[in-house]
Amino acid sequence: MRKCAAVFLWLLAALLPGAAQGQKVEVAPGVSVSRRKYQVPENEAPFFNFAQKNEAYKAADRQFINGVLTQVPDRAKAARLSIADGDRALLEGDDAGTAAKRYNQAYLLDPQQSEIYHGFAMVLAVRFNDIDYADELFRVAARLKSPKPNLKADHGRMLLLAGRPADAKPLLEQAIQDTPDWAVLRMNLAWAVLQTGDKEEACRLKALVKGVDLDKVETDLAMFKQKAGC
Repeated sequence: MRKCAAVFLWLLAALLPGAAQGQKVEVAPGVSVSRRKYQVPENEAPFFNFAQKNEAYKAADRQFINGVLTQVPDRAKAARLSIADGDRALLEGDDAGTAAKRYNQAYLLDPQQSEIYHGFAMVLAVRFNDIDYADELFRVAARLKSPKPNLKADHGRMLLLAGRPADAKPLLEQAIQDTPDWAVLRMNLAWAVLQTGDKEEACRLKALVKGVDLDKVETDLAMFKQKAGC
């Protein structure tokens, strides 16, 4: 996703009942996640809602994979194309259901892709308000090969908006180290520090807000000045 992903307006209001939580399940070699299910069609929830797949279901999966590979023989490349489609659905179309479908398709093709878990984490935050599970999947994504450059930025922003500034702060600090010229990140860090109660440090950080997309944080800067007095 592009840098604008970090300023995506997370819809944190819960749209559906809470998820059923279970034990850890291996979803790829060496990758285990919590088993949680949601009251939506199976392909609109991460990992197909952990549905038990019968032979007909498995045959449909094989047919899908074979069909994709006739067009794009490289499974990793095909997965990345599906992830890109999911990102567009989520960030441009505000369609978390379609996004989850595309991430699930990518999961069938190459379940080791970090970006799948990143995408699922955003769907969990936006559609299900399941911040704890989204946090878990963001951390899984960070451990896998080639995470997106804005992973820490998205993870930190989610935690900030969820009212967990102390958890958001180290992620945003790491993100700034990776992308020091992005004003959005610096603004988010200033908010996180202010919300932890350190007004002096927050004001210092606010003075450092600069760089790319500075125009996108003008409202934040004005609100920050009103709240912090600096």
